[in-house]
Amino acid sequence: MTPDSSRIPHPGSHRLGRLAPALASLSLLLGVFAPDTSFADPTENTLVPPTLTHFVEADFPESEANSGEGASVVLLLSISATGEVVQAEVAESGGEAFDAAALEAARQFVFEPATSNGTPIPVRIGYRYDFVWKPKLERKETADFEGLVRDRATKVPVAGVTISLGSGETTVTADDGTFRFDDIQPGVWSVSLSGDKLVTVSTEEAFEASHLVEATYEVELASEDDEDGVDFEIVVSIPKVKKQVVSTEILADEGRKVPGTQGDVLKVVENMPGVARAAAGSGQLVVWGASPQDTRVYADGLRLPRLYHDGGYRSVIHSDLVRSVELIPGGYGPAYGRGLGGIVAVELRDLDEEGVHGSAEINAIDASLSTRAALSDDVHIAIAARRSHLDGVVGGVAPLVTKEDVSSNVPIPRFWDGQARLVWRASASEKVEVGGMLSSDRLDHNLSNPDPALETSRSTSLDFQRLYARYERQTQSGAKVSVTGSVGADTSSLVELYGGTPIELREDSRIYGLRATWRGLVATSITAELGVDGELVTSTLRRAGSIGAPSREGDPTVFGRPPPAQINADTWETMVGSIAPFAQLDISLFEGALHVMPGLRAEPFVAQTSRSTPKVGELPAISIIRQDAVIEPRLAVRWSITPRIGAKAAFGLYHQPPQADDLSAVFGTPTLGISSARHALLGGSYRITDLLELEATGFVNTSDSLAVRSLSAQPALAEALSQDGKGRSYGGQLMLRQDRVGPFFGWLSYSLVRSERQDTPGGPWRPFDYDQLHVLTAVGSFDLGAGVELGGRVRFATGFPRTPVVGSYYDAATDRYQPIFGEQGSVRIPSFFSADLRLSKRIELNPSELELYLDVQNLTNHRNAEELVYDTTFAQQDYISGFPILPMVGARWSW
Repeated sequence: MTPDSSRIPHPGSHRLGRLAPALASLSLLLGVFAPDTSFADPTENTLVPPTLTHFVEADFPESEANSGEGASVVLLLSISATGEVVQAEVAESGGEAFDAAALEAARQFVFEPATSNGTPIPVRIGYRYDFVWKPKLERKETADFEGLVRDRATKVPVAGVTISLGSGETTVTADDGTFRFDDIQPGVWSVSLSGDKLVTVSTEEAFEASHLVEATYEVELASEDDEDGVDFEIVVSIPKVKKQVVSTEILADEGRKVPGTQGDVLKVVENMPGVARAAAGSGQLVVWGASPQDTRVYADGLRLPRLYHDGGYRSVIHSDLVRSVELIPGGYGPAYGRGLGGIVAVELRDLDEEGVHGSAEINAIDASLSTRAALSDDVHIAIAARRSHLDGVVGGVAPLVTKEDVSSNVPIPRFWDGQARLVWRASASEKVEVGGMLSSDRLDHNLSNPDPALETSRSTSLDFQRLYARYERQTQSGAKVSVTGSVGADTSSLVELYGGTPIELREDSRIYGLRATWRGLVATSITAELGVDGELVTSTLRRAGSIGAPSREGDPTVFGRPPPAQINADTWETMVGSIAPFAQLDISLFEGALHVMPGLRAEPFVAQTSRSTPKVGELPAISIIRQDAVIEPRLAVRWSITPRIGAKAAFGLYHQPPQADDLSAVFGTPTLGISSARHALLGGSYRITDLLELEATGFVNTSDSLAVRSLSAQPALAEALSQDGKGRSYGGQLMLRQDRVGPFFGWLSYSLVRSERQDTPGGPWRPFDYDQLHVLTAVGSFDLGAGVELGGRVRFATGFPRTPVVGSYYDAATDRYQPIFGEQGSVRIPSFFSADLRLSKRIELNPSELELYLDVQNLTNHRNAEELVYDTTFAQQDYISGFPILPMVGARWSW
């Protein structure tokens, strides 16, 4: 049959091309097709045309790409009774190259065969290819980067700032504060900003192929008068990808100015949402209702036993070495573990300044000295030291800053610490750092009594040391590699004397740590962090004295009450270790609006105790080894619904090994295993203005297999503790934070947290000893000009729960009255309130600066109750009060 062109249908268009998309119109040339007479019986006349089931695109010929013109090719295709193209030929040529491309594609077509009266038959049909040229849209294999640098206070663009990338590129901001980089290799690269009025500061950005990264950097600049005397920090309004969905980070420059911190950056943690107020004389951290020992502290990934010295008046790291501090109360990623509570992450400042810088400071609490120096272009050092003298300022018969001897109620600590760091930049992409940290604390508290049998004293000490070495390298692909090894020692002691009943507990530990991480892009829009986190702790412990002291969380106690008279002693050794590989992905979706961050941590634990039973005569000790392995999935999601509204959620499993002092065969249980917890949280944020943001988070944390004192009057041998305890904490937190706008910055935080414990399976839930239902903190600081800054802080907190004494009886055996307790945790210490004030004046002494300040705690002289006390018959109740009004005068000279 001869094709009738007037009856040719045009079924549609198809995208073609390898170098560039081209459009091929595939047209059935014959509406009534012709059966191939070499295949079919010509007498058949009930015909069904073939149907194309597999189409193959034709490549636009490379030789014709430069012309920018297309063509049409008409083909005759012979299709077998099985639907295959058995022959293809050109009926109308579109040019040699176009003909070849059309034939190559058409020979790979597959059809549903034509039929005659239902029987498949071979046929011949005509097809037309229309090649339409369109420029190729190639996927760019590199990234672009543009942004704006502006003054943080005035929002005015800053020209002349040098922007340097870790990949080697450098540019300078234009008059309008803008900058741009083209064709950056994908990876996670450092971004450094430097200029005449700006100390070099750094952050990181993740660059992906075919993506444009846009950032706005807000910096604090020196004025003409104070250019040489102030430390500056960078605020990145579009920060690097975060792995924690709930965290609060404070930069050093802001933290130093918060009232009540006496200029200590790390003390700002106690003002963050989710943190309960610690009792006076305590440096403990209670975060989201978790036990203090459940919250872990890290400095650049190095674990420390504590954040604060005894009393909580000072942190254990000098502020001049701190860049920022971040509180992650829960739901953190798989890089950290071995704790049921939150994380405090301290980031140390980069050592890359030219010349010599430092400070010397003295105030009512302590005296300190720090220095940072460049030994060469590639070698920098930093040294800092501090020693307290608070015991001589507020204690004794003639305190210097208050009319009362507060040491009679609140124990006054003695402490010192020191840090040293050496950084060698081996190349533009490699850095080696070695350093060490030392800390020492002593705390004595004596309660005199006319009756020597009732005189009470308590002495504690904690010394720790850390040595570490770190290697960091940024690869050519943009990935960042870090390896840190550390070794340390912790020595703690507790000596209590209640009349004639002594208590002693001493622990000497050696800590070995290893942390190695790799972070980089593994695919478009996917960043990965892989690593291993190892820790080994060996301890030698000695304990002697009453079997019921020191008291544990949950014990009904009365302050100053003598412990049970039954005494015992034990000496034992423990080893607890684990090495945990971990991995986390950051999957960026919808142009970065949604981040899904799945993670996994696998951790095998090994715990060994030298004695499985108490010592009996000269019989040798029998050790016990316990092994546990856990898998900890973690998931976090952050969603920027709009530029101002965000949402977040996280879930994770966490585990913690037993405490070494709980593994005694006499005072504890050597077979204790790991405890577990689950964190779940949901929250959102609303940026009211560019600098004012409101965050809200709700959470539920549950824990089980907690070590608690056995309720049995006669516990089984080596089972003084059981692992039947459970815990739950739930509530929410709000934070309204105003970044510096003109002369002001500050925040308002509120936490509503309920924390409870269950000591026996199926037993009643009781308030946790550290439960604080309401905690409200308001902080603000004003720059009044001429170097004068005024700040204030107001804090309110619900009192801790206590078990009331509802009666007493006379114990003839001890010649003392003994208390009768009511319902556990049914009363509370009165709520805490304090208003603090800080006034400072900076005086320029080019090239240095002198800051004079007055920090007044408890400005209203409010009498805050810290603990319940009773008389010897338990008939009268009173409270031990905390600090009265306490003015602190200090001076800081920096250069």
